[in-house]
Amino acid sequence: MNNIYDAIKEKENQIAIFQAQISGLQAEIEALRVAARILEGNGSTPEAARPVAVQTNGAAAGDKTKRVWP
Repeated sequence: MNNIYDAIKEKENQIAIFQAQISGLQAEIEALRVAARILEGNGSTPEAARPVAVQTNGAAAGDKTKRVWP
């Protein structure tokens, strides 16, 4: 049986893994949106190519902002 501190550490590790997976998925989505804009012929507008900053807790990477597409 794990003590409470081991259980907390295990859950924190799971959160870090999930956050890394989410970051990877966000990067893939970003790339797909860029590709879709290029294929649609709208990739030339500067506004379309800028991601929007959103706040995160930054526990996994130490970064307090992530870039996501609107």
